[in-house]
Amino acid sequence: MTEQFDSNDYQAKDDSTATRPASHDEQASKTTTDTPPMKPELLKVDCEILGDHGAHWQILTDSVSETVPKWLELSIDDAVMPRGLSKTEHHANDTDTHWLIAGPDGVVQAAQILDITNGRPTALRSAYPFLNSQHATTVQVSRVLHCEHSLESVLTLETADGSTLYAFDALYPVNQNHYLAQVNYRAYLGAFAYELEHIGANETIVVDDPAAVRHHRALNEILADNDGVAPDDLQEKLAAWQPKTPDDEAPVTLDLSNMVAYLFGENFGQEDEAWFQGEVLGAQPLNFMDQVGQLLDVVILREPDAVPVVIQVAYFPRGEAIRVKAGEFIRGNIWLQAAIYALAPTK
Repeated sequence: MTEQFDSNDYQAKDDSTATRPASHDEQASKTTTDTPPMKPELLKVDCEILGDHGAHWQILTDSVSETVPKWLELSIDDAVMPRGLSKTEHHANDTDTHWLIAGPDGVVQAAQILDITNGRPTALRSAYPFLNSQHATTVQVSRVLHCEHSLESVLTLETADGSTLYAFDALYPVNQNHYLAQVNYRAYLGAFAYELEHIGANETIVVDDPAAVRHHRALNEILADNDGVAPDDLQEKLAAWQPKTPDDEAPVTLDLSNMVAYLFGENFGQEDEAWFQGEVLGAQPLNFMDQVGQLLDVVILREPDAVPVVIQVAYFPRGEAIRVKAGEFIRGNIWLQAAIYALAPTK
């Protein structure tokens, strides 16, 4: 449902952020030939599949219905219009049917998708908290799962090493017509944490399932015999591996205290609701409106011979919730976002 919007005295600045790479169309033209560029897989779904933002605002306040409308009104005063991959100054075009605005200036912002008539805002279509992350990862967009009514989507992102991430597209209203398949983009990854917990220094888990034990022993032996690199016939070697001693079949104790892991959400359309365990590289104070929290730099993926995936996490603990320090390992549930402004630089 859209809400009526008072457009009197409304002003917003075009966001041509100097620190972001730009000119997506010019860069993309250099990578194309006479063959029409391929688009990512596009799946249209009902907005109910993607879910609403009530739980996301609850990360920031316990009184969503009372507080969030006030925040949205306050954020308009110095709102900007992110360009994303587009070079068009959206507020200068009277033919636009919607705008994306974000404010106030800061790391955490209130993003609003507005319906536009004759160059003026007329209704609020959607609103969500946005983390203006400073950590970018090179990805390709392989799938766009979107709802036409809300102008929102969840992206499937593939990293260079083959890892898959799912993230809410924070800039979809301006980027929806610009994504190309098999093209490298710089995705700025940020997240809002529902809750976090510390990982114990000596936390372990015992794996006693015979198939899991066999896979663990076989994989370690094969990699050790191949200088840590997976051979091309890895699956064949795993299937052919046989234990040499009784110890090879004994339960395996895994140290979880230094483990880095990422699991996307299991519900279709809500894969951006993720679980992670990671190492905290940095922690600093974070403020949004009257809320006080922490901004965390966290490694969520660390594969051999690959660039680690680092995201920024906005964490607003309440009551007896934990405080986080750099160097600690933490885990918890997050809402993962991506903001894409440009192609990745070519080497």
